[in-house]
Amino acid sequence: MAGCPADARAAAVADALAPCPWREFTDRMLARRVVAAVDRHDLTVFVAGEPGADVGDFGPVDPADPGDGRVEAVVRALDQRRWRGSSLDRLCAELVASLESWQTARDSFDEEDLRRLLEGR
Repeated sequence: MAGCPADARAAAVADALAPCPWREFTDRMLARRVVAAVDRHDLTVFVAGEPGADVGDFGPVDPADPGDGRVEAVVRALDQRRWRGSSLDRLCAELVASLESWQTARDSFDEEDLRRLLEGR
C-alpha cells in the first residue's frame, strides 16, 4: 500500500510471525503468512485512518491464498537466502523489501503493457 513505510510493514509481519514456529514452516507457508500479515497491516492502517474507526484486536494471521502471485515472489526471495538462520526482524525486513520491489516492477510492467495497447503495438 502506498504510504506505508516498509519498516512498519516489516514490524507488523514480525509481530504476526513471532508466536509461530516460523523456522519450521515450508518456504511456501512462510510466504503465505508474510503476504497475509502485510495485507492485515495495510488494511489496519487504512481502517485506522477513518474517523471514529476502531480496529480492535486480531487473532493469529491466516495464510494468504496459495495462488496469490505475491506468494511466489516471496518464495523466490526465500530461495535466495538461508532464511532459517536469520533473525525474524531481519528476515521480515528483507522479505517486505523484496515484495515491494516485485510490486513496483509488476506495476511498471502493467503500465507499459497498457501504453503499448493504447498505441496499437
